[in-house]
Order: sequence, then structure tokens, then C-alpha cells
Amino acid sequence: MNRRRFIGAACGISLAAISAPAVAQSSPYPTKPIRIIVSSVAGALLDASTRLYADRMSRYLKQPVIVENMPGASSMLGARYVARSAADGYTLLAFANTVLTMPGLVKGAGYDFNKDFVALGEMARAPALLVVSGASSYQTLDDLVKAAKQQAGALTFGSGGQGSTSHLPVELFARSAGIRLTHVPYKGVAAAVPDLISGRVNCMMGSATSFYGPIQAGSMRVLAISSESRSTKFPNVPTFKELGYPEATYSIFVGMAAPAGIPKAVQARLAEAIEAARSDPALQTRLASLDQEVSDVRTPQQFQAYLLAEEKRTLQLIRDAKIRPE
Repeated sequence: MNRRRFIGAACGISLAAISAPAVAQSSPYPTKPIRIIVSSVAGALLDASTRLYADRMSRYLKQPVIVENMPGASSMLGARYVARSAADGYTLLAFANTVLTMPGLVKGAGYDFNKDFVALGEMARAPALLVVSGASSYQTLDDLVKAAKQQAGALTFGSGGQGSTSHLPVELFARSAGIRLTHVPYKGVAAAVPDLISGRVNCMMGSATSFYGPIQAGSMRVLAISSESRSTKFPNVPTFKELGYPEATYSIFVGMAAPAGIPKAVQARLAEAIEAARSDPALQTRLASLDQEVSDVRTPQQFQAYLLAEEKRTLQLIRDAKIRPE
């Protein structure tokens, strides 16, 4: 090879080496399947919502979007896993209120939501139902409140665990009503349901997804719902607000986040996919059948602001109710 040809070849190699990273960086996202880690068991409200979104996001992004359930440690197991994953947009977290608030309740949670994650978008919101056994003598919320005032601390409520979305709304209601109820935590809502039906615990709160079967069978009675207005799924059930307890209004939200440090372009692309799914009328109809709805929180920035406000409100409730960290 003569000197001129050698220099030309060397320059070509150098230019290729310089341009290769630039080409890699500008590669369209996504180029491979995306995993969404769901921090709950299969069939729960969060899982059901995420699967509806994953299907539509897959169509939009033209790549498989795979849902993987990773429950455990009050939703912290899945959150820890995603927090430690590569910030490349291929491992995402589907989460609800519990993931946001557990670091304030558990020492050594293993993540700080505001530092370790970036919001991608809210998927849906659902109210919490206050239920009693179908055989209970409490026919109305007023019956329950009167009994609780007459027997301070004697009435019990079951939940899916400390700080869960079946625990905190009851504390919110109890403070609003000026009553004291004794908390009986279980390892998941499903474990508490048989004791509620049999009367071993007096009441519970949770999503319609958790209680729909027993309600339809008549083994549970709904006394109130935590939404701002009545549910289309339970139109005869009054809201806490209309019963005189507006402070007990509460939403179970479900959303999606990614590890902190994700490229802005990838975050924007995922936000577009979530918005495309959320705008699908068929998805909205399916969510409504699960007593969920999309809110007016549309962008990652709006969702992040909502999360900060919700975290502040919940941590204040934890302090006021004297819920001790584990």
C-alpha cells in the first residue's frame, strides 16, 4: 500500500470510529422489547390497567411490551429492581400510591422515588370503596360511625398491609369522622377478604377490582365511595363527600415511571405512547368497566407535580395518624 493510500485508509477508519457512536446515539427508540415491571400480583387493579396500556403501547412503539409481575415487600421489591436497572427505556415501573409512600414508612426501603425515578405518565385513577360483610348490621355509613363512637377502638378494619391503598384511606376517613378504628394488616387484600366476609374484621377499603365478586354475590355491602362524584359502576353508593366527610376523598392512582437518567428523547417517546393509549376510547371503556378513569393529568411534568403533592399529603396523614415506620 503506498503512503497516500495508507493515509486515506487511516482517515477513513478514524472517521468511521468517530461517527459510530453518533449513529448509535441517534438510533430510533425502541429497537427491542420493553419490560414493564408491575409491583403487584396478577389480577390486581395495577396489573389490569398496565396490561391494557402495554397492549396499545406495543402497537404504537412497534415493539413487544412485556408485563412482568414482581410483587412483594409492599410493592418495594419491584421498585427496587427498576431503580437499579439501566436508564435506557427498556425497563419501566408500573406503580400505585404505595410505591410512592413506603419509603416514609419503612426504614431502608432501598429507593427514593424522587431521586431514583422520573415520571412518564399517569394511566388511571380509581376510588376506594368502604365495605362491610353482607351479614353486617351496619346498613349505612352513619351506622358504622355511630358504633365506632360508642365503642372507641373496638371496631376493626382489615387492609392489605401497612401504608397500602387499603390502609391509608381508612385512616383518612377515620380522622374525618372523628372515630378510632383498630388496624388489622394482612399480607395482601385477598387474604383479608374472607375475614371481612365472616365478620372477623368490621370493615375494609379497597378498589372495586378487589371486591367486585363478593359485592355481586351479596357477601359484601358497600357503604361509601371515596371519589369526588358517584361511580357509574356503583351509582347507588354515596360518596364520603355527600355524606359529610369531604376530607375522606381519595384516589388510587396508577402510573408509569422509568429509572432516573433516562434520555429525554426516550422519556418523551414513552410519554407519547402512554398518551396514545390513554386517548383510545376502547381503553377508556375498558377502564370504566374496572371502575377506573383517566384524569386530566396528561404530561410527565403534570404527573410529577401530582406525585409530589400526593406524597406530601400522605406523609402528613402518616404523621397525624401516628403510623409508625417499620
